[in-house]
Amino acid sequence: MPKYRILIVSIFVLLGLFAAVFSLSCGSEGPQYRTAEVVRHEIRLIVSTNGIIEPVNRSEVYAPIDGLVAEIPIPEGSEIKKGQLLIRLNSEQIRTALAEARTAQLEAMRQSRIVMKGPSNEEITILDATIAETSMDLDQTNKDLAVEESLLAKGAVARVAVEELRRQRDLLQLRLEGLKQRKQDLLERYSSEEKQLEQDKVRELTEQVLQMEQQLKLESILAPKSGLIYALGVKPGAYVAQGQLVAQINQPGKVRLRAYVDEPDLGRIARNQPVRIEWDGVPDRHWTGTVERPAEQVVALDNRSVGYVLCTIEGEPKELIPNLNVNVEITTDLKPNVLTVPRSALYSPNGEKAVLVLQGEKAIVKPVVPGLVTSDEIEILQGIREGDKVVLNPLDVEM
Repeated sequence: MPKYRILIVSIFVLLGLFAAVFSLSCGSEGPQYRTAEVVRHEIRLIVSTNGIIEPVNRSEVYAPIDGLVAEIPIPEGSEIKKGQLLIRLNSEQIRTALAEARTAQLEAMRQSRIVMKGPSNEEITILDATIAETSMDLDQTNKDLAVEESLLAKGAVARVAVEELRRQRDLLQLRLEGLKQRKQDLLERYSSEEKQLEQDKVRELTEQVLQMEQQLKLESILAPKSGLIYALGVKPGAYVAQGQLVAQINQPGKVRLRAYVDEPDLGRIARNQPVRIEWDGVPDRHWTGTVERPAEQVVALDNRSVGYVLCTIEGEPKELIPNLNVNVEITTDLKPNVLTVPRSALYSPNGEKAVLVLQGEKAIVKPVVPGLVTSDEIEILQGIREGDKVVLNPLDVEM
């Protein structure tokens, strides 16, 4: 047989043997394992959520009176010093009321002076002159009457003349008594109660005027402290009511975090737990802090039920400005140097927690006691050792 034919036959034989061996090996292939090594390192249990930056001890400014916003000299986002004009209001209502109160005050003061001083000197002088004149007329009439009565007794005059003088005397006597009574009444025109009433009226109106003048000064709303105007709730020309929030001031860098923690995670939150803060605006940085106060109640937030967890922020990060939305991680538990395996390695044959440990070509079931569980891995308290290889797909492996 030629050599090249022998070579061809030999190749076909080898190919046949290889196919037979491959077929046998495929028919006897064992389970395909995906494994991972048991390692020892730190494990953290975290709550991931979002939150908002808010100022610490923020100063909220409220409108002290009703009025229109006349001026806002310093815009939102600017620095302001304590005592600087923040907002100027214009209250026509107070101005009108003040003008009316001042008019009433002046009238009350004028009336009070009349009551307290009594009649004027001119009134008394005129009345005294009239009394003196009437008294003189009465004296002269009495003298004339005495003479006429003497003559009447002698029959020298008619009785009619004497009767006329007597009538004139009686009229003058009545007039004199009336004038004296009028003077007495004039001097005692107002009682002590009336005088006290007028004084009280003046005092009350004076207090009203002072109060309204103080209220008018409140048209100028001054900054209660130095800081950053981070919120202005009004614009020029807007009407504000007394007690309405008009501005908020804080000091740059002095902020804290209000984290929105979902209701199922609230039980894991405690004071002094470490917090990590990230902001999409500065993706290469993060800030740290601690839980200051766990949530005190659950509230509705959009379609979530959350608790407000207040957290301190280390340092004074001026990048974190109020009302900034941030991402938050709260570490609720941390253990250093513990045995861990991927979560997919743990399963429950016969209702017990276990893993498959690869020993040679066999996978052995090892009951384990798990500890902390994160989204990626599980702490193993006992049952395996560091360096063991565990199967990651135990449910896919035929035992």
